[in-house]
Amino acid sequence: MKYKKYFKLKYNKNNIYRYDSIHWGEIGLKSLSFANLTVEQLNATIKSLKRIIKKKNFLIVRCNPFWPLTRKPRDVRMGRGKGSPTLKINPIKAGSILFEIKGVNNNLAVKALHYCSRRLPVKSTIVKNYDQRTNNFKGSW
Repeated sequence: MKYKKYFKLKYNKNNIYRYDSIHWGEIGLKSLSFANLTVEQLNATIKSLKRIIKKKNFLIVRCNPFWPLTRKPRDVRMGRGKGSPTLKINPIKAGSILFEIKGVNNNLAVKALHYCSRRLPVKSTIVKNYDQRTNNFKGSW
């Protein structure tokens, strides 16, 4: 690996609707603003989803924390290089799908996604799978 410690993130406001469609599931959670999602926040949302929907193999997670953040210890003077990596984050762009749910009742899925959106540091909305051939939503709400 050439660079062990990454540079600071700069959000590119272009292509914010690049990952805005649902591919594998029926209902999804879409972000409406930019934020950094940590591993703890991701685990809390997955745990709250599994608490409401008591099923297996229903959740598709489309965000993966891969970006290491560095921090210096407390009471350390300036200089002496960059700090050590402490946590990993996932930079979320506006318009990207975070979670997808398949094979679950629609009312229960909407309730679970609404409940887990409170644990995220980003504004989000619930979207449904869209069929571009017929220009309609797939299934009934």
